[in-house]
Amino acid sequence: MEKKQRTLNDIATATGGKAVGGGENPVAGVASPGRVRPGEICALWKDGEAPDLPGGVFFFAAPGFFAASPGRFGVAVEDPRRAFPLLLSLFEERERRSGIHPSAVVDPGASVSPLAWIGPLSVVEEGAVVEEGVQLRGRVFLGKGCFVGAHSVIEPGAVLLESVRTGRNCLIHAGAVLGCDGFGILPGEEGAPPRKIPQLGGVLLGDGVEIGACTTIDRGTLDDTEIGSFTKVDDHVHIAHNAKIGRGCILVAMTGIAGSAVLEDNVTMAARSGAADHVRIGRGATVAAYGGATKDVPPKGVVSGFPARDHGENFRIQAALRRLPDLLGRVKRLERRILPGKDASPGKKSLSGEGTEE
Repeated sequence: MEKKQRTLNDIATATGGKAVGGGENPVAGVASPGRVRPGEICALWKDGEAPDLPGGVFFFAAPGFFAASPGRFGVAVEDPRRAFPLLLSLFEERERRSGIHPSAVVDPGASVSPLAWIGPLSVVEEGAVVEEGVQLRGRVFLGKGCFVGAHSVIEPGAVLLESVRTGRNCLIHAGAVLGCDGFGILPGEEGAPPRKIPQLGGVLLGDGVEIGACTTIDRGTLDDTEIGSFTKVDDHVHIAHNAKIGRGCILVAMTGIAGSAVLEDNVTMAARSGAADHVRIGRGATVAAYGGATKDVPPKGVVSGFPARDHGENFRIQAALRRLPDLLGRVKRLERRILPGKDASPGKKSLSGEGTEE
């Protein structure tokens, strides 16, 4: 695969910036300031940064940097941090192939675009649809009735069971499993075993959804479990049956979403956070790391702790808890003054609820 080479003008056009110096200068790649070599470009977030780097290095920085550092070449952008993903995408190398590998198994009843790639050892079952530009990189399983939208990429070892449908430009990372039975279980009565509730729904992903490695998304009982367009799900996340995840949400590693929970648009679930079943997280809300939402969270709310409460209130509670040892000591000293001689009996309870010291 031939490596892409861009010019400063190419980068400026793609990122909405302006080339500084010779716009036709070729750029070999992107590197961090500590490792950049001549011919490569590095990004700087602040105007005041001016690392001592050798000549021939290009900079991706705010206009103020170039004004303060005459003679530097590169691309000036108003917000380098926000434009940085666009810069990286210009040098991203993703091989696009078409055809069906000889070791793949494709059912005659499946529909596969001739512009899609079915990689080695992949399985595509009856009724599955694979649109143009899709890349099943290898050892991918598509069950009956699956639909993979155009230009989506599914990495090795991913499993899409029956009735999983994706939008366009989705990315499903290695080892993800979509469409397993939802954990619908009726507890047994009077010693009878638990009873499994059949799960007849599917999983529906919007456009531009990313699903992290080893993430699991269960299919719904009757309706679909839904993930809205442009939502990004990190590695090792679990989304249970009947959950509804809105557009533009971010679910960070090891988050758990219980059955029938609803996340409205632009919700952020930080690392190891969770939402209980049937809870609704309002639009634009954030559940902080390790937070457990056991009741509804209002739009744009920020909650933390378990059970999750307003983030500011939770901070005050944690601060008060840290002061408890000192407060208990003060209570004991006050007891000794108010009740002299009363604390001399071993094992007697004091006002603080503690046994008195001997």
